[in-house]
Amino acid sequence: MAHDAVGGGEHTGHAGMGHGAMDMAPAGIPLASGAEDRDGLELDVLHARLGPVLAHWPSGLVLRCTLQGDVIVDAEARLIDAGPSAPNPRISSRHLFVARRCDNAAGLLALAGFDDAASHARRVRDAVLKAGGTAHASRQLYRLRRMVRRSWLLRWSLRRVGPLTERDLARWHLPEHLRGDVRDRLLSMLDRAAQGLAQADGQSTHDQPAVLIEAVADLVRGWDLAAARLIVASLDLEALTADREVSRV
Repeated sequence: MAHDAVGGGEHTGHAGMGHGAMDMAPAGIPLASGAEDRDGLELDVLHARLGPVLAHWPSGLVLRCTLQGDVIVDAEARLIDAGPSAPNPRISSRHLFVARRCDNAAGLLALAGFDDAASHARRVRDAVLKAGGTAHASRQLYRLRRMVRRSWLLRWSLRRVGPLTERDLARWHLPEHLRGDVRDRLLSMLDRAAQGLAQADGQSTHDQPAVLIEAVADLVRGWDLAAARLIVASLDLEALTADREVSRV
């Protein structure tokens, strides 16, 4: 038997006593089961659930993970529909698109431990959503992009995490802007935000391509929990609802 951790937490198991019915923790909590890892050694198998309510995590997404140590060996994703939020008629679709990219970038930067850059991204988001704040937001976004591109520590922390090749994109029908590793996708978020701000008022913004939920589960397999959260954050998802194309097909 195995633990089921709620909302991204996880419980660690203890060795069983080997006495049949006594093979339970004193409080009746089931112990972790054993399974053979890739090296032929037996490790505890634990179950952890990420979401649906978790900081810097797509709202409504639930990821059930099977862990050996802290490595995800299997995962299953599903959506819990909280209902779509009512759009604000005073905010254009273009500004909403840009604000979402900035918000997602802020979450990714926060997970990576770059709190100053994350705060900067949130300020850009707020400026975009404020009436008449486009010029100020553009200047702030330019500084943020320069800060992120020049950070060698950020490059070292995020490079080679969750790389997606052209073959991966084709397999899961993913958009081109998700190609590369987590750092590449972070830069793509900010570049797409800048492109959205550069558009003229009234010019249409292309809808964000859907990401199949099965792809989310597949992309985190083989990574530890910390890296998996970075990978999910880097997918630049819109708000998820169960009736959208992002749900199961």
